[in-house]
Amino acid sequence: MKKIIVGMSGGIDSTVSAYLLKQQGYEVVGITFKMWDEASRCCNYDDIMDAKKACFKIGIRHYIINIKKHFKNKVVDYFINDYLNGKTPNPCVVCNEEVKFEMLIKKMKELEFDFVATGHYAKIKKINDEFYLTEAKDKKKTQEYFLARLSKDKLKYIKFPLGNLTKEEVRKIAKNAGFNIEKKESQEVCFLKETQSPSDFILKFVNNDNLKKCTICDIYGNEIKTLDKPFFCYTIGQRKGIGIGGGKPFYVYKILPKDKKILIAEEDKIYSNKCEIEKLNLYKKLKKNIFIAKVKIRYLHKKADAKIFLNNDIAEIEFKQKQFAITPGQLAVIYDIRGKTVLGSGFIKN
Repeated sequence: MKKIIVGMSGGIDSTVSAYLLKQQGYEVVGITFKMWDEASRCCNYDDIMDAKKACFKIGIRHYIINIKKHFKNKVVDYFINDYLNGKTPNPCVVCNEEVKFEMLIKKMKELEFDFVATGHYAKIKKINDEFYLTEAKDKKKTQEYFLARLSKDKLKYIKFPLGNLTKEEVRKIAKNAGFNIEKKESQEVCFLKETQSPSDFILKFVNNDNLKKCTICDIYGNEIKTLDKPFFCYTIGQRKGIGIGGGKPFYVYKILPKDKKILIAEEDKIYSNKCEIEKLNLYKKLKKNIFIAKVKIRYLHKKADAKIFLNNDIAEIEFKQKQFAITPGQLAVIYDIRGKTVLGSGFIKN
């Protein structure tokens, strides 16, 4: 009998994943990570107890593992530093890469289990002895974007039981099995409280009065006004909340963290057809350093046709059509020309 560890959040998706794997004959163990003391959107006491109750109902063992220090070092510090450097971070992507799957696979090897699983909506396909990440059946829920930093040597250990199911099908399975389907899903940064903004969170850790104001300037650096808000309140392409009213709408064009300045411009200036990405994670050894692909520059972004120029750990992306608000710090995910299979990913540098 194959043995598998399931990352349990207390929600429907991970619960159904564990339930289905047990039905399929696996020996299943549920693990919930305690990552943040003040969390209100995940891994709080209620979530942990929901995961424990689900495991009891399924008839599997459940363990809670404290990884708060690791989570703080890998995710929270990264989140703060990226904002302070004028970028817009993607903590869920980094958490999947450096915390959740890293720790699940580590525990899997310690216990001499065979696989790990989560409730993500994605698929892993094996082609010619190579493992690839692909879209899930449910195109509205598919989450391969958030998983595109997982290294290819990890994919062989991972199962996604929900890859061939829609969210409605998952809810129906949960209801028929007697699980709670009314639990609210967490879709925001898990370590922020319900009413807490990223800037409020950052100022708790970096209590510096010099950071509490910023200057709004035009694209040439000419000062327009000073705001009683830190520069890390803003992100590229933002329109609301920049304190400029009347006339044509203005958008955040660039963030200059050293000068504590926000450059704004009219909409046409926010479009670009090029960006550079770094820290490449490629799933396939490509025969050519130049190739055609589809690219997502954020989770809700529509895949766009592009030409990719590889150069060691960096790639330049040249889009067929200009894209709105290409944002440093966000993840760019590269797909095959059909837009189904992930070829790799990298963080947007500029």
